[in-house]
Amino acid sequence: MNQTLNEFLATSTANIPILGFILNIILSALLAISLSWVYIKYGNSLSNRKQFSKNFLLLCTTTMLMITIVKSSLALSLGLVGALSIIRFRAAIKEPEELAYLFLVIAMGLGLGANQTAITIISFIIISIIIIIAKTFSKKFHDTQNLHLAIQSTGAQRININDILEILK
Repeated sequence: MNQTLNEFLATSTANIPILGFILNIILSALLAISLSWVYIKYGNSLSNRKQFSKNFLLLCTTTMLMITIVKSSLALSLGLVGALSIIRFRAAIKEPEELAYLFLVIAMGLGLGANQTAITIISFIIISIIIIIAKTFSKKFHDTQNLHLAIQSTGAQRININDILEILK
Protein backbone atom coordinates (compact mmCIF):
# COMPACT_ATOMS: atom_id res chain seq x y z
CA MET A 1 0.00 0.00 0.00
CA ASN A 2 2.81 2.41 0.93
CA GLN A 3 4.61 1.50 -2.30
CA THR A 4 1.47 2.25 -4.34
CA LEU A 5 1.00 5.62 -2.64
CA ASN A 6 4.62 6.57 -3.31
CA GLU A 7 4.24 5.59 -6.96
CA PHE A 8 1.02 7.61 -7.19
CA LEU A 9 2.64 10.74 -5.78
CA ALA A 10 5.95 10.34 -7.62
CA THR A 11 6.68 12.57 -10.53
CA SER A 12 6.28 10.38 -13.55
CA THR A 13 8.01 11.21 -16.75
CA ALA A 14 5.44 10.55 -19.39
CA ASN A 15 6.72 10.68 -22.92
CA ILE A 16 4.95 13.46 -24.76
CA PRO A 17 4.83 12.86 -28.50
CA ILE A 18 6.62 15.80 -30.08
CA LEU A 19 4.50 15.89 -33.24
CA GLY A 20 1.29 15.84 -31.20
CA PHE A 21 2.62 18.60 -28.97
CA ILE A 22 3.62 20.75 -31.96
CA LEU A 23 0.21 20.19 -33.57
CA ASN A 24 -1.60 21.15 -30.36
CA ILE A 25 0.50 24.29 -29.77
CA ILE A 26 -0.12 25.41 -33.36
CA LEU A 27 -3.83 24.66 -33.00
CA SER A 28 -4.00 26.57 -29.72
CA ALA A 29 -2.37 29.57 -31.40
CA LEU A 30 -4.75 29.38 -34.37
CA LEU A 31 -7.81 29.03 -32.15
CA ALA A 32 -6.68 31.92 -29.96
CA ILE A 33 -6.13 34.15 -33.00
CA SER A 34 -9.53 33.13 -34.37
CA LEU A 35 -11.19 33.91 -31.04
CA SER A 36 -9.41 37.28 -31.02
CA TRP A 37 -11.01 38.06 -34.38
CA VAL A 38 -14.44 36.98 -33.10
CA TYR A 39 -14.02 39.09 -29.95
CA ILE A 40 -12.86 42.18 -31.84
CA LYS A 41 -15.65 41.94 -34.41
CA TYR A 42 -18.56 40.72 -32.29
CA GLY A 43 -17.70 41.69 -28.71
CA ASN A 44 -19.79 44.24 -26.82
CA SER A 45 -17.06 45.57 -24.56
CA LEU A 46 -16.46 49.29 -24.62
CA SER A 47 -12.80 48.90 -23.72
CA ASN A 48 -10.09 48.47 -26.33
CA ARG A 49 -10.96 45.02 -27.69
CA LYS A 50 -7.89 44.82 -29.92
CA GLN A 51 -5.56 45.43 -27.00
CA PHE A 52 -7.38 42.98 -24.71
CA SER A 53 -7.54 40.23 -27.34
CA LYS A 54 -3.76 40.25 -27.69
CA ASN A 55 -3.68 38.34 -24.40
CA PHE A 56 -5.60 35.41 -25.89
CA LEU A 57 -2.64 33.96 -27.79
CA LEU A 58 -0.30 33.96 -24.83
CA LEU A 59 -2.93 32.71 -22.39
CA CYS A 60 -4.13 29.85 -24.59
CA THR A 61 -0.67 28.56 -25.54
CA THR A 62 0.65 28.88 -21.98
CA THR A 63 -2.35 27.02 -20.55
CA MET A 64 -1.89 24.32 -23.17
CA LEU A 65 1.81 23.98 -22.29
CA MET A 66 1.16 23.81 -18.53
CA ILE A 67 -1.54 21.17 -18.86
CA THR A 68 0.61 19.09 -21.22
CA ILE A 69 3.43 19.10 -18.67
CA VAL A 70 1.44 18.43 -15.49
CA LYS A 71 -1.29 16.10 -16.78
CA SER A 72 0.70 12.96 -15.98
CA SER A 73 1.84 13.92 -12.48
CA LEU A 74 -0.21 14.55 -9.38
CA ALA A 75 2.75 16.20 -7.65
CA LEU A 76 3.27 18.64 -10.52
CA SER A 77 -0.43 19.45 -10.71
CA LEU A 78 -0.57 20.16 -6.98
CA GLY A 79 2.50 22.37 -7.36
CA LEU A 80 0.75 24.20 -10.18
CA VAL A 81 -2.30 24.80 -7.99
CA GLY A 82 -0.04 26.21 -5.28
CA ALA A 83 1.78 28.47 -7.73
CA LEU A 84 -1.44 29.73 -9.28
CA SER A 85 -2.92 30.50 -5.88
CA ILE A 86 -0.06 32.96 -5.38
CA ILE A 87 -0.26 34.48 -8.85
CA ARG A 88 -3.36 36.38 -9.83
CA PHE A 89 -4.32 38.64 -12.69
CA ARG A 90 -3.48 42.23 -11.88
CA ALA A 91 -5.51 43.62 -14.75
CA ALA A 92 -8.96 44.64 -13.64
CA ILE A 93 -11.74 42.94 -15.54
CA LYS A 94 -14.12 45.74 -16.35
CA GLU A 95 -16.90 43.76 -17.95
CA PRO A 96 -18.26 40.22 -17.51
CA GLU A 97 -17.85 39.60 -21.24
CA GLU A 98 -14.08 39.94 -20.89
CA LEU A 99 -14.05 37.30 -18.16
CA ALA A 100 -16.17 34.96 -20.28
CA TYR A 101 -13.72 35.23 -23.18
CA LEU A 102 -10.80 34.57 -20.80
CA PHE A 103 -12.57 31.43 -19.54
CA LEU A 104 -13.07 30.30 -23.14
CA VAL A 105 -9.38 30.87 -23.94
CA ILE A 106 -8.33 28.92 -20.85
CA ALA A 107 -10.77 26.12 -21.70
CA MET A 108 -9.28 25.86 -25.20
CA GLY A 109 -5.78 25.62 -23.71
CA LEU A 110 -6.97 23.00 -21.21
CA GLY A 111 -8.63 20.92 -23.92
CA LEU A 112 -5.63 20.94 -26.22
CA GLY A 113 -3.22 20.36 -23.33
CA ALA A 114 -5.26 17.31 -22.29
CA ASN A 115 -5.04 16.13 -25.92
CA GLN A 116 -8.79 16.51 -26.47
CA THR A 117 -8.23 18.11 -29.86
CA ALA A 118 -11.44 17.18 -31.67
CA ILE A 119 -13.81 18.17 -28.86
CA THR A 120 -11.93 21.45 -28.33
CA ILE A 121 -12.11 22.43 -32.00
CA ILE A 122 -15.77 21.41 -32.32
CA SER A 123 -16.67 23.33 -29.15
CA PHE A 124 -14.79 26.41 -30.33
CA ILE A 125 -16.59 26.37 -33.69
CA ILE A 126 -20.02 25.93 -32.10
CA ILE A 127 -19.41 28.63 -29.47
CA SER A 128 -18.09 31.04 -32.13
CA ILE A 129 -21.15 30.43 -34.31
CA ILE A 130 -23.43 31.04 -31.33
CA ILE A 131 -21.61 34.30 -30.53
CA ILE A 132 -21.86 35.50 -34.14
CA ILE A 133 -25.55 34.59 -34.45
CA ALA A 134 -26.41 36.13 -31.07
CA LYS A 135 -24.60 39.35 -31.96
CA THR A 136 -26.22 39.50 -35.40
CA PHE A 137 -29.74 39.13 -33.99
CA SER A 138 -29.16 41.47 -31.06
CA LYS A 139 -27.82 44.11 -33.45
CA LYS A 140 -31.16 44.17 -35.28
CA PHE A 141 -33.02 44.93 -32.07
CA HIS A 142 -30.49 47.10 -30.24
CA ASP A 143 -28.50 49.04 -32.78
CA THR A 144 -27.75 51.93 -30.44
CA GLN A 145 -24.72 51.91 -28.20
CA ASN A 146 -23.53 54.59 -25.84
CA LEU A 147 -20.26 56.27 -26.61
CA HIS A 148 -18.18 57.52 -23.73
CA LEU A 149 -15.70 60.26 -24.47
CA ALA A 150 -13.15 61.48 -21.96
CA ILE A 151 -11.37 64.75 -22.71
CA GLN A 152 -8.41 65.90 -20.69
CA SER A 153 -6.42 69.09 -20.81
CA THR A 154 -2.78 69.21 -19.76
CA GLY A 155 -2.19 72.88 -20.33
CA ALA A 156 -2.99 76.01 -18.39
CA GLN A 157 -5.77 76.90 -20.81
CA ARG A 158 -9.26 75.56 -20.19
CA ILE A 159 -11.16 73.48 -22.70
CA ASN A 160 -14.13 75.29 -24.16
CA ILE A 161 -17.24 73.11 -24.52
CA ASN A 162 -18.22 74.92 -27.71
CA ASP A 163 -14.90 73.95 -29.33
CA ILE A 164 -15.51 70.31 -28.45
CA LEU A 165 -19.05 70.38 -29.84
CA GLU A 166 -17.78 71.99 -33.02
CA ILE A 167 -15.17 69.23 -33.49
CA LEU A 168 -17.73 66.50 -32.86
CA LYS A 169 -20.15 67.96 -35.41
